[in-house]
Parts: sequence; structure tokens; C-alpha cells
Amino acid sequence: MEAFTFDNILTVLATWKHSLIVFVVVMLIRYFFKIIITKIVSWIDKKGISENAEGILFAFHNPLRLFLLILAFYCAILYSPLNIDASNPYFDKIMRTTLIVCMIWGLYNLSSATHGLFVNILKRSNLKIDSSLANIFSTIAHILIVILGFMMIAKEWNYDISAFIASLGIGSLAVALAAKDSLANVFGGMIILIDKPFIVGDWISANGVEGTVEKISFRSTGIRTFFRELVYVPNSLLTNTPITNFTKRETRRIEYKFGLSERTTTRQKEKDMKDIKQYL
Repeated sequence: MEAFTFDNILTVLATWKHSLIVFVVVMLIRYFFKIIITKIVSWIDKKGISENAEGILFAFHNPLRLFLLILAFYCAILYSPLNIDASNPYFDKIMRTTLIVCMIWGLYNLSSATHGLFVNILKRSNLKIDSSLANIFSTIAHILIVILGFMMIAKEWNYDISAFIASLGIGSLAVALAAKDSLANVFGGMIILIDKPFIVGDWISANGVEGTVEKISFRSTGIRTFFRELVYVPNSLLTNTPITNFTKRETRRIEYKFGLSERTTTRQKEKDMKDIKQYL
């Protein structure tokens, strides 16, 4: 057995020289990536370019670091003396799959209810909703993003997803039939949030309940009456009944009734009318 000498080490390093150089370069880029991102975020804050740019950079920070790590190994293998064909379809699929995973990961971070960009979108949409409803929006966005990523990866590896989509349709139909009333309330809540007949804090009267709106959820709307009772009205009822929003009225009409005795003379009536007009 041949001894492992210093010359052998130099021979191995010379053989793997290009592979090691590429690997080290990509890893150095990955190492300094966080510093670069921090500098860019600091520059954006000073310039005041966009309040959402910082959130986007931080959301895609870890996914990009993962992609650079996979890219380092990928380039090292391509430039290695293993004589691996660079046009191997599996290598391309692995890299594209990694890119899809990183993209889905970044979008997943952006759709978090605790993320600044997601909260800013809700504020710009004038959706004055509580944190629980924001979490529901975030959960729905997470589910849709994960399903999208699963379908893209399955298509990348040539898997037939038509049966999976068909099963989703059948499952959705079964759920819709089993929870018809609950889904009616969910769609009613979405209509209220989109159409905005009222928002949190408005004084409304609907379905025989009058008071101030305290919360809007997917199932019901909480109305605080003037007797300090909290009434939960199902959203499906609110979307099918007239709603009076007292907060949005432009002017108020106030009626007064003045009583006059039968012995009031015409001169006294004229004087009373004159005094009222003077007061107004």
C-alpha cells in the first residue's frame, strides 16, 4: 500500500484545485452575504426608499444563504475530477428544485402575520382587523404557497399532479357540503372585509342589533350594544340584511317638539317663532 506522503497531498490538491477554488469563492460570498444585506438595509433606512424593502431582504435572507450553499457544492462537483457530465438532467433538476424551495421559503416568510410587509399591506387596505384575523389570513397564504411549491416541484420531476388536483376538488366538495353554514359565514366575512359596509369602531344597526362594531372574524361580527352587551351576529345574516351605518352619515337631523297651550295668542306664537329663528 502506497504511503500517504506530502507529495500525494499536493497531487490531490492540484487535481481538485479548480473545484476547491470555486467552492471557497462561493462560500466566501455566502459568508459575507449577511454583512452585505445589513449594509444595504442600513442604506435603505437612511435614504428612506421603501419601508417594505427591509422586510423583503430579511425574508429572503436565509433562503438565499441556503441556495448559495447548494450552489457551492454544485459548482465544486462540476469542476471536480470526477468527470461528471455538466449536462446531467438530474443536476439541473436538483438546482431548479433548490431554487423553487428557496423562493417558496421566502414567500412563506413574507406572508407571516408578524412580518412587517404583510402588516403594511393590511393597513394600506384599510382592514382594521384584530390579530386573530390577521393570523387567519397568514395561515391561508401559507397553505396556498406550500401547495404552489409542491405542485411546482412535482412538475419539475415529471410527476402527474392531475390526480392530486382532482382529489383536492372532490375533498373540497365534501367539506363544502358538510360545513355549508360555516362556509356561508366565512364567505360572508370575506364580503364584509372586501365591500366594507362597516369597519371596527363604526356604529351600526343590523338584524335588530344596534351598537359599536368591536371585532370582525370569519364566522361572526361582534357588536357592543349601548347596554354594554357583546352580541355576535353570524356574517351570513349581515350579508343578507339591510345595514344602517350611523357613523358614515354626513349630517344629523334632530327634531324638537314644542308644546303650546290653547290660550296662546297669535302675537305670542309669532314671538315664539321669531325667538326660535333667532336661536337657530
